[in-house]
Amino acid sequence: MIRRLSSKLHSRRGMSRLVMILLILIILLAITSMIPTYQKYQRQGKVVACATALDSARRQLAADFMLDGFVNGKAEDAKDVVAYAMNGWDDLCPDGGTVYIVRKEESPLDWDVVCGLHDKDSKLCTRLNADYVLDQLREALRQSQLLGEPYPESLPFTLHHVEHTAYLVDASTNLKRGTRLTEGYDGIVAFYSIVGHSDFGADSWSKEGEIWYFSYADEEHCANWSSRDMWTGDSYRY
Repeated sequence: MIRRLSSKLHSRRGMSRLVMILLILIILLAITSMIPTYQKYQRQGKVVACATALDSARRQLAADFMLDGFVNGKAEDAKDVVAYAMNGWDDLCPDGGTVYIVRKEESPLDWDVVCGLHDKDSKLCTRLNADYVLDQLREALRQSQLLGEPYPESLPFTLHHVEHTAYLVDASTNLKRGTRLTEGYDGIVAFYSIVGHSDFGADSWSKEGEIWYFSYADEEHCANWSSRDMWTGDSYRY
C-alpha cells in the first residue's frame, strides 16, 4: 500500500496532482490572510466617502448661512437646505449612517452635520443616537397604545438603516459604559420603562403611560435618561 502510494507520488501524474493541491492550498491561505486587510480598507473607504459627503453638505450650509443667515434659525430649515443640495437626506452617508443637524458651539445661529456612525467624537455619536432612538420609542409607544396595548413588552426602532428592538424593564439596567466593556450585552441595546407598569418610576414626573426611563448603549458608550435625572451616562462625562 505504502509502496503503491509512493509510486503514485513519484509518477508524473501523481506529482502534478500534488502540485495542484499545494497551489490551491496556497491560494486559499493567501485569500484568507487578505480578508482582514480588505475589510479594513473597505471600512476606511466608507468613512472617507461619508466625510466627503458631509463636507459638501457643510459647504452648502455655510454658503446658505452667509446669504440669509437662516432667518428662522430652525434645524429643519438647515436640513432642507442640505437635502435639496445633496438630492436627499436619508442616504447622505453612503454607509447608511444616521446624520444629524446640530448647532455649532462657536456660532449658535450656524449649523453643522454629524454622522452618528462615523464621527470621530464617539460620545457625541452616542448622545445623538440615543436622543434619536428615544424619540422613535415615544412615537412607537403612542402607536401601540392607540391599538390598545398600554405597556408593550418591546418597541422597534431604526438606527443607521438597521432595525433594532428595545425592551420594557422594571428596574434600572445599570449600564455605565458601552457594550464592548459590559458583560452580558452586545452591539446596540435599548431599554425603557413606562409609568404605571410597575412601582419602578412611581415617583416620576411623567404622566401615566409615558416613557420615564430609557437606557441606550452602543459598543463604545451609554446614555441613560429619566424624567427626574435627565441625561446621564459615560457619553455625558468628559
